[in-house]
Amino acid sequence: MWKSADKAADAAETLGITASRLKSLGIVDKIIAEPLGGAHRDYPGTMENVRKALQDALKTAQKKSTNDLLRDRFNRLMSYGKYKEVALG
Repeated sequence: MWKSADKAADAAETLGITASRLKSLGIVDKIIAEPLGGAHRDYPGTMENVRKALQDALKTAQKKSTNDLLRDRFNRLMSYGKYKEVALG
């Protein structure tokens, strides 16, 4: 589309595939913070942040029954593509 990797951020923003947009749509549960300078500059820091996020998610999941987990997953998948009608005028 933009024919340049330099425009990746612009493309992501335009297409609505930024972390904050995906979170607002309910596609992702949590945005994991990157270390200063980016994930590619601090692998240990990145992995620590991912570890903490996974532990938190697992603790939450372990508190639910299998039926609740399956129901929540189904409802989440079925909610993808929902839209909101807005009256014009």
